Order: sequence, then structure tokens, then C-alpha cells
Amino acid sequence: MIKVNSETDKVCVAKAQEAGQAHLFENWDDLAQDEQRKLIEDLRSVNYQLVKRLLHQSRQGKSPEIDLGMLAAPEIEQLPETPAAVNGDRDCFKNARQALSEGKVALLLLAGGASLGANSEPTGMLPIGPISGKSLFQLHAEKIRAINHRYKTSLGFHIVIHPDYLEMTSEFFKEQNHFGLNPADVHFVPQPLLPLIDRRGRFLRNREGRLALSPSGHGGVLDQYLDSDGLEKLRDDGVEYLFFFQVDNPLVPVADPAFLEHHLEGSYEVSSKCIDRLEDEESLGVFCRIGETTGVVKYADLPEEERNGKPGHLIGNMAAHIFNLDFIARIHAEKLHLSFHKTEKTVEFIDRRGELVRPTEPNCFEFNCRIYDALWSAEKSSIVYADREAEFSPIKQMGGESSSLSAQRDLSQLYAGWLERCGVEFTGKAGKVAPVVEISPLYALNEAELKSRSDLPGEISDDILLTGAKT
Repeated sequence: MIKVNSETDKVCVAKAQEAGQAHLFENWDDLAQDEQRKLIEDLRSVNYQLVKRLLHQSRQGKSPEIDLGMLAAPEIEQLPETPAAVNGDRDCFKNARQALSEGKVALLLLAGGASLGANSEPTGMLPIGPISGKSLFQLHAEKIRAINHRYKTSLGFHIVIHPDYLEMTSEFFKEQNHFGLNPADVHFVPQPLLPLIDRRGRFLRNREGRLALSPSGHGGVLDQYLDSDGLEKLRDDGVEYLFFFQVDNPLVPVADPAFLEHHLEGSYEVSSKCIDRLEDEESLGVFCRIGETTGVVKYADLPEEERNGKPGHLIGNMAAHIFNLDFIARIHAEKLHLSFHKTEKTVEFIDRRGELVRPTEPNCFEFNCRIYDALWSAEKSSIVYADREAEFSPIKQMGGESSSLSAQRDLSQLYAGWLERCGVEFTGKAGKVAPVVEISPLYALNEAELKSRSDLPGEISDDILLTGAKT
């Protein structure tokens, strides 16, 4: 009989035993009181109904993957570049302006977990400002402040992050006064987790004796944070649309009004941005069409004959989406479960004797789902082409391309291009490396706003940081 302190804990233990996980308590009396408490807390967070479904699918050999036998190239649309938009006319996207100014759009940042390498800080804390060294979190927050200023609104900002880094991230925002955002608008959302499960269907305990957990993928946000209660709360706040974006892309235009206008005018359930893929090895999913539906497939999952430069299959997912709340509600109402993908893992674990085991080959599975898998359920969706150089510079590794250094370079080049097209002359000595340029979103959110500034310098001969409040 397992001794616990409350009826709630007894129920938790009973659920775990009923689910076939009684082995977790075999050396219960040898655990310190704090270890017992933490294990109970971990078990309390488990979605046993979901785990049961995933284990059943796995044992039946049922693959949640879509049929890749009838792939076709998706339809890609271009955002119109109207003279009004180029000249910075703030009323050229009237539907988007109304939705933003009325607070109908909420922003959902997929922040993940730790940054690359030995650094134990969240990715969003990486320094990214080419001159200022501001963090990714600050850069995205300043974009939101600029949007709030432009549209006289105060948009909700929901940051989905691994539970291990939630408190650290929350404290970081507090220390920085939420980067000027209204603290009431900033919400820290723990990324959903699932147990790691061995080949016999048993949960594992990790080195610390706690339940071995891994993120269930960003798609888990739709099931847990955006469940019926979560959607109702957003609706109570007047929200009708969610803009999803990822923390590791500093170039992403947050709540892009042209993109939002296209979504609203077309009455789409979901809209996504796509970019050109650079190489086969790039870890971007590709947009594909199967029958009447369009979605994303991992490039590695494409049949070999579909990879060899077939037109339309080199269009990558840049992880910028607009979802209607009604669409997410329909997913729940019609029980359109997102596909969970099973991956083998090699993980240290505590055995039934309380000893640490270090396997040399895969010994368990993790299950995760991706938010873009929801696209296959949309009855009406849109894919919009984006300029990769202007909107996408991911941080995926420590050095070289797709690192924080390459992202800083790309930010500087983007800002320099804005200045050149606004008539600013670079007057550095011949042969000198181009100056480093940084423009705060609080100075100009985009090229059109930069062009409207009356205090732009006529020429630049050295590195320059343009920052400050809008005029």
C-alpha cells in the first residue's frame, strides 16, 4: 500500500496503477519525501486518455501518417504590393487594421526550451541585436509594442515554453519590465509534456527519480492550452484570430497586416507563409496537396521520386500561421485528433531496484505532434509566399549558417537595405566592410515606416543603431 498525504494523491496513485504503471512505486519507501512529492506532481500532469490512445495505435501498428502516394504541388499565393502599402498608408489594409485595433488578434510565440550548446537559458534569451545585443524576446516584444502603438491597441502575447524554463522566462520579463508591454497582456504557457514510454508500455523515471517527460510538440498547445476553456477565455477577451510564430526567427513580421488582410478577405480558416527551401538537408517541412487538402510534410518523409527537384515541392514552412478560433473549436468538436509521431530515444532511467541504467541503444519512445498537422483539417486554407531574405533567418545551430551570428548578419543587411532604398547614402571608405546597422522596431517597424521618418540621417559612414520612440 502506497502511503501518500491526501485523497488527491491517492487518486493520482490509483490512476497510475490502473494505467499499468505500478512499477513506478516499487521502491516508494526508499524515496525522500521531496522525491515522492515531485513524482506525484509529474504523474498528476499525465493525460492518461491520450497515452492510452497512443499506445493502442502503436501496438496495432497503426500509423498516423498521411498517405503520401498522391502528392501534388500546393497553390501558392502572392500578397499584393499596393502603392498605398509601399508608401506607408496605414489604411490600405482596412480589415486587418480593424481586427488589430479591436484586439481581435492574439499572438502566440512558440518559444520551446533551452538554447543550443551548454547554455541552460531559453532560446529567447539569446542576444540577437547586431549592435545592441538585445535578446530575441526583446526584439519580438518591441515588434509587438510597435504594432500596439500603430493600431492603438494592446494585443495579448502568449509565450509557450518548456515548463523547466517557464519561471526563468517569467523572471526575465519582470526584470526587464516586460520590455514595455502591459504585464497583464503577457502570458507564460507551459509546453505540454508526455511520458517517455519503453517497449512494454511502461513509463520511465529519470536520473533524479522523477517521471521522464518530453515535450508533446507545439501541436499539444491546441489540445491543452487552447481547449474549450482556453478558447472561451480568449473569446471573452474579444479574440477571434491567433498569429503563431517561432522565437528562433528574428526576421518574422509579427502580426503582418498584409498577411492578416489576405486571411480576412479570403475568409480562410488558417493561413500560412512559405519560403523557398535552400537545400535538401534543410530541416524545413514542405507544403503539399493531397486531394482537396493542403498541409506540411517533413522533407525526409517525402518519397524519393518527389524530392528530386520536382516543381512545387521545394516550398518550405517558415512556421508563421494565422488560425481562426472557430477552426480550433471545430477541431475539438469533431474530434479531429492531430497525428502524433513516434520517435525512438535512448534515455537513462532508474530501474525497479532504484539503480541508474545507461542504455547503449534506443530503449523508449517519445510521442509528439506538430501544430502544422492541423492544416490538413482546414476546409479552406491559404499559403502565401514570403521573401526569405526579408522574413526568415532561423537559429538552429551554434555557428555558421542558421546560427545567431548569421541571423545578426541578416538583420543588419535587412536594415541596411531599408536605409538604401530610403535614400540614405553609405559613405564609408572604399574597400571597408559594410557598416553594421540596427533599427529598433520602436524606431521603424518596417521599411515604409522608416521612409516616413523625418529624422533619418542623409548619410552613414559607420555602424549605426537607430532606436527610440515613434514620432
